[in-house]
Amino acid sequence: MATEHINGNGTDEPVESSVAVTHSEHFQTLLDAGLPRKVAVKLDEIYIAGLVSHSDLDDRAIEAPKEFNEEGALQVLLQFKDSDLSHVQNKSAFLCGVMKTYRQREKQGTKVSDSTKGPDEAKIKALLERTGYTLDVTTGQRKYGGPPPGSTHAGVQPTVGTEIFVGKIPRDLFEDELVPLFEKAGPIWDLRLMMDPLSGLNRGYAFITFCTKEAAQQAVKLCNNNEIRPGKHIGVCISVANNRLFVGSIPKSKTKEQIVEEFAKVTEGLNDVILYHQPDDKKKNRGFCFLEYEDHKTAAQARRRLMSGKVKVWGNVVTVEWADPIEDPDPEVMAKVKVLFVRNLASTVTEELLEETFCQFGKLERVKKLKDYAFIHFEERDNAVKALAEMHGKDLEGEQIEIVFAKPPDQKRKERKAQRQAAKTQIVSAGNNALFIGFNISEKSFYWFDKINIYRPIPIWWPIYRASLLYRVKIRDAPIMIFHGRFGYRFFYKQTGRYRFPIFFFFL
Repeated sequence: MATEHINGNGTDEPVESSVAVTHSEHFQTLLDAGLPRKVAVKLDEIYIAGLVSHSDLDDRAIEAPKEFNEEGALQVLLQFKDSDLSHVQNKSAFLCGVMKTYRQREKQGTKVSDSTKGPDEAKIKALLERTGYTLDVTTGQRKYGGPPPGSTHAGVQPTVGTEIFVGKIPRDLFEDELVPLFEKAGPIWDLRLMMDPLSGLNRGYAFITFCTKEAAQQAVKLCNNNEIRPGKHIGVCISVANNRLFVGSIPKSKTKEQIVEEFAKVTEGLNDVILYHQPDDKKKNRGFCFLEYEDHKTAAQARRRLMSGKVKVWGNVVTVEWADPIEDPDPEVMAKVKVLFVRNLASTVTEELLEETFCQFGKLERVKKLKDYAFIHFEERDNAVKALAEMHGKDLEGEQIEIVFAKPPDQKRKERKAQRQAAKTQIVSAGNNALFIGFNISEKSFYWFDKINIYRPIPIWWPIYRASLLYRVKIRDAPIMIFHGRFGYRFFYKQTGRYRFPIFFFFL
């Protein structure tokens, strides 16, 4: 330890009334890193108090306080010192999170609330001692477990279908109340409680991963709409982590192997490609595919990379969106399904041929063929099971067919489709009584068009504002969203009675 003696005149000469200031052995390192002296003193005090050691903080965490003025850096370190670091494993990341929260508070003009009630540490400690799980706290979440202790579960990490979403959680509720409720359903792999760093309370929802699918399904049955506190009911459902992307603008001549090879070059974690062929030409795809990744994180990274515009596939920028998540139907419901879904049918296959092929396994209710797939409705499930076992992978009219049990209609997917259709209808109706004027940069000319149909060019010098002068009407601004091709823009229109004239609209 180093000791400084500073007299009242601010010199380094020791005097009789001097005050001893003790620093750690890393104090000089902080000064050498370029931290202001007061900031270095405050961080060194945290070292001496034993809350964190110098080795706990990486270069990024040491450099970050220099981004603030001296007062701001001191406030950040004070908040860091007052935080409960007992369950923080990555203290560098936690300190950077505190800095991010401080910036957000500065923008909003809010201050740290001293009255914020956190978890009861005595109850949290008792829970961890009883279960043997670990707890990792960051500014954005509290993670309980992951993986659990070997005495609870010694297997591999759970797969899709083992995670549940818990909503409507009281904001001041923590693991000591959640874990005892949900562990009744089965062994927990991990519990992630999402936190609001500005308030110190939870965000009202959490994700819980169980060690088995059965435990996750049991948790939904036991805990959905459970009154966790008087008058407070939580909502619980299976969480579907989307790891599938829809990719359009794919050359129709490309095969599955070529698509796998091309996208594996520009993205990581690609597991599979789902490709659909044209019904009348099996050598061509339909111009789109689905990319399946290892998990949601790698899928999200791939989506950001492909949407950046910097990555081209076969020399072109592709269209990328999240695919609708595939939710596993209730096993009890699937156990009663009597309908088979048959795909990869040749164009020569007819409903009569399908009926003749499948009726040998039992009486059919009906057969419905659509493009290159069909639905076979049996009267008895046992007959459908026999047909699936016998016919899956068999050759029919020169094509190897694939058969699975048809999934019951997905109500959520129907709702999403209805919302998209409603939005599309609003866009079309908005254009039914509108006259739009746009400027084509490449041709250097204006266009006007009605109902999204281009009519004729107007000289570039023709001023748009003449519209308001010509009609001499009261101007009212009204925002509306109009889509043209791949681009969508928000405009403000001048109301002119029958027509609405856009102030500006550029399209390429």
